[in-house]
Amino acid sequence: MTRPTLRRPARKDTLMTARPVARRGFFLGAGSLLATGALAACSSEPEAPPAPPKGPEPAEPTPVNTHEQFETCVSEVNAAVVAADKKMDAKKLAPRVSGSAADFRKAAYAMIEEAEEWKDFLTTPSDTLIVPMTTVSAEFPRVAIALVEDSAKEGVPFFMALQQADAKSPYSAWGWAQQAAGIEMPSVPNELVGSEAVAADADDLLLTPDKALALYAKVLSDGKDADADDLLGEDPFMTERHKQIQTERTELNTGVEKDEAATVKETYAVKEEEFAGLRTDDGGAIVMGTLLSSRTVSIKDRATMRYGEDNPYTKVIGKREFTKEYIRKFGTHVALYIPSKDAGGTIQPIAATLTTLGAEGS
Repeated sequence: MTRPTLRRPARKDTLMTARPVARRGFFLGAGSLLATGALAACSSEPEAPPAPPKGPEPAEPTPVNTHEQFETCVSEVNAAVVAADKKMDAKKLAPRVSGSAADFRKAAYAMIEEAEEWKDFLTTPSDTLIVPMTTVSAEFPRVAIALVEDSAKEGVPFFMALQQADAKSPYSAWGWAQQAAGIEMPSVPNELVGSEAVAADADDLLLTPDKALALYAKVLSDGKDADADDLLGEDPFMTERHKQIQTERTELNTGVEKDEAATVKETYAVKEEEFAGLRTDDGGAIVMGTLLSSRTVSIKDRATMRYGEDNPYTKVIGKREFTKEYIRKFGTHVALYIPSKDAGGTIQPIAATLTTLGAEGS
């Protein structure tokens, strides 16, 4: 049986990668089978035959969702986000968008009201499903992860975290993270087979998912020295965030006496209420979580930090001069690949999308 893979070669000058031919062929094949069934159902209706015997129960658990159900869910998530963005009304996100995804959008709309340019930073998954990952567990809440195309032309695919609270509730997306460039992606079970759900405290992995997310937050906050056992692989998001902080420190303190130098520190924390984890082909797991962070510029006594002209942050704050601190708040959805304990290796961040939630200063 063909197994879909999330591994995709990088495309020039963009984080987007090309869809493998093998996976496209698999999806076309599945679609053809479904189309055949639909045509048969439309033929004349003879007298109903007696119900066939149920037959033996399947030896292995089967996926709880079909490809078509995934497509419907992804399409409705996209429609909800597009409708909400058009009116800048977070209420239009429900019920298909929930949790931090809804909270982040609401905060983004408030930023846009103060500075129109923040609209350019909104990211929106499209209605096009690439790879579905569904659990074989019938228990609630159910989790799923979908790899979805970006709505922007030549954009970057998103890992979308989905959850179904109970049998009467629809799947809703609580977060989406864009695939990292230049990172090898793990292979996942075929959608007809499904994936085992992975708990946040699963101990058959190199590190339990909750501890892996906490380690990622720690290294984002404190640098690679916080990863004493060298368990975490490098990724573009981490590299860029650390580079930004170093650049900001340099720009703030060029020509400034040491005792007047401002400090810049960004601190990340895991939002423990949100988690999705599914098993990969090799016994590892793809897990998704939410990080909240604040980047604070602390200004020394009797010193002043002043911008010569407004920027998107100062427009939100309503001032350009600060004598105590200057704070920006962010929310980030992330995806990590954690290998099995037996396989070893490193925990690899594979996706991240950051949203600016607010700014303040005094």
